[in-house]
Amino acid sequence: MPSISLVDVAKRYGKTTALDGLTVDFPSGSVVGFLGPNGAGKTTTFRCILGLTRPDRGTVQVLGYDVARHLVEVTRRVAAVLEDPGLYDTHSGVANMLIAADTLGEGHDRIEELLELVDLTAAAGRRVKGYSKGMRQRLALATALLSDPEILLLDEPLDGLDPAGQRAMKTKLVALARSGKTVVVSSHDLADIEQLADHVVMIHRGRLVAQGPLSEVVGPARSLVVEVDRPSEAAEALRAAGFGVELADGRLVVDTEDGTRVNRVLSEAGFHPSALTPRRPGLEEVFLRLTGEGT
Repeated sequence: MPSISLVDVAKRYGKTTALDGLTVDFPSGSVVGFLGPNGAGKTTTFRCILGLTRPDRGTVQVLGYDVARHLVEVTRRVAAVLEDPGLYDTHSGVANMLIAADTLGEGHDRIEELLELVDLTAAAGRRVKGYSKGMRQRLALATALLSDPEILLLDEPLDGLDPAGQRAMKTKLVALARSGKTVVVSSHDLADIEQLADHVVMIHRGRLVAQGPLSEVVGPARSLVVEVDRPSEAAEALRAAGFGVELADGRLVVDTEDGTRVNRVLSEAGFHPSALTPRRPGLEEVFLRLTGEGT
């Protein structure tokens, strides 16, 4: 049984259609990348799942409960971090956790454990106004976990984080999914999701575009990103072997999926690549292919 199921869900705000007969399942016990350009309907979908917005039409079920009829049961099992985590800037991290626990009717016994989980133990006594964006996101995640939810809904949790912050957040989310939770991560950026999600759901203009494993939905890699010393010289060696090559930010983008041959050509020319990463189509390209229109 899917953890979340929407059937023919529609929602309008005045003349604007946010959801247009959306029917989609979110699988249990995985990280689900919820993809779509800005304005696709991702936040409205989350609000319908949480019972914060009532659909004009259709049904929303969470763990088998109809949200419209069993909202209390749903809210016990689902937690979310939406656009504004609602933290108290003048309070410390641990004080924010204590306030949230009291508001939720939860005990204080897991606060220390959760702060450690999100690597904020050392910063727990500092005021939140001095936290980086990544630290604020991690504190919001710890707060959401106070009720030990079965499902987590996270709206753009990687947005604005530096590379180290993104890596830390991805590690935490994958670990939560491996512990049995369903983690739904919304994003407008496919690159944010590629190394994170087991499954993806794509929506566009309030409608389902595609869902399934990332490799099936996005399609195969069409090129390789190669990290190597002396990239300009390495590019010439690959061009001499017949490859199309571009230089981008000190890395090579090679128009082939054949990593074995690229590695062999470079090795024979005296280069030793440190990484060869498949490069999938960008989100805009995928939407163009799946919808037949630009985004």
